[in-house]
Amino acid sequence: MHMNKLIYASLKLYVCIWIVFSPENAVARKQLPDSTIAQLKIGIRSFQERYHSPSIAVAIVHGDSLIFSDAGGYIDLENKIPATVDARYQIQSVTKMFTATMFMQIWEKGVINGVDKVSKYVPEFSGDATYLELATHNSGLPRNSPADIDFARQVDKWFLTKKNESAISSAKKEAFIQSLAFVSKLYPSYEFLRQDTRRYSNLGYGLLGLALERAAGKDYETYILSNICKPLGLSNTGFGTVGTTENLLARGYYYLNDSAGFIRTPDYYSASMIPAGGMYSSALDMAKFISAQFDGNKEVLSAKGLRMMQQLGIGWMRNYPFITHEGSMLGARATIVVHPRLQIGWVILTNTTDFSFNRINEYIASLIVPVYLEKPIVDLVKYTGTYVLDGAYGKLEIYLKEGKLYSTYLQDMLPEQELYFSGENSLTVKGSNGHDIRYEFIPGKGNEFKALVLNQLLWKKE
Repeated sequence: MHMNKLIYASLKLYVCIWIVFSPENAVARKQLPDSTIAQLKIGIRSFQERYHSPSIAVAIVHGDSLIFSDAGGYIDLENKIPATVDARYQIQSVTKMFTATMFMQIWEKGVINGVDKVSKYVPEFSGDATYLELATHNSGLPRNSPADIDFARQVDKWFLTKKNESAISSAKKEAFIQSLAFVSKLYPSYEFLRQDTRRYSNLGYGLLGLALERAAGKDYETYILSNICKPLGLSNTGFGTVGTTENLLARGYYYLNDSAGFIRTPDYYSASMIPAGGMYSSALDMAKFISAQFDGNKEVLSAKGLRMMQQLGIGWMRNYPFITHEGSMLGARATIVVHPRLQIGWVILTNTTDFSFNRINEYIASLIVPVYLEKPIVDLVKYTGTYVLDGAYGKLEIYLKEGKLYSTYLQDMLPEQELYFSGENSLTVKGSNGHDIRYEFIPGKGNEFKALVLNQLLWKKE
């Protein structure tokens, strides 16, 4: 997903309008305007039709409040079972977020050290990958296990024929474990890559889940349900990718063409890849999971643990200011998107094979982000004052003159040069030879500023 497009598309316009913001409203609980709700519903139906999804379920949160939810279409076309926000869908690779949370939990408890080699608990694996490398997709391991050759063939055969297969399956757990002796790094271990180029590895998360359950001394599925799902009240979340009479899951489809319409996709069994893609959930349950990413849930993870996950990309794919994750398989597409600073996020669940989330995420962001952007600070006096370096190594004044802001910093070289707004809580003085002086103001309580960053130094307001 190219979330950088989402950022620019949704924020560029509003930076021009709301130049300087106050932080206090970032967590204020406000409801969406009726016009925004109407636009969301229209847009969601349009994208459902554009990407030929039999159904779609969406939930949007602000902090711990559900501010929007909607569902349409059918999770079972043959039996005309309508979609709801409580309907259960495969979330596929979004499962990795639960595995990553388990990793952080038992690291915080001291059961493991994140930089330890997983071979301590999985001696069948001869490599030197650490828990943290696996959790951030920096292990250098290939995307899939060699034991998944049959799975790869089954998927290719289906795409080549589009004929019904009874089922496809990842390698059994025993076969996966046996294959670990033959797994080698595909990429150099020193390549710590930025988020958009990391070597995404299902194999790595299968190995991580195996190591974690052995370290915890508890079956992986039992651990996740007891330590994450139960505390968060996720009653429609669990393990399985194929529905039953007792546990109805959205059935998967592929849109063949306008004349043939939808065809069923084969059932998929995650087997050894349960930690990488073996869970189901509902839009409302995933909304609760997203809300837990803001202030934290002490029963699940500390605020520090959440920050580490978000900052280092543990589980999350980071595309500032958003963090995201997607899941996909034949007949299932899911995504979660979170803006930690504004404390907004959303989940989209579908039961189709091909669904591009780029445009729908841009659309949702363009409607939601402006509502929760902080109100502008229009009182320029709040920027004025004396700013001092710790230890009194330096001092400067920001002052107001005839309705304009000025600074005493380098006043001999930049006499009476006006500070103009250049971004969120930032002011700039035009210099010479292409060198400008930039002031980044740090918000405090209310609409006050507590400090500024100038030339990589912290100046505190007296």
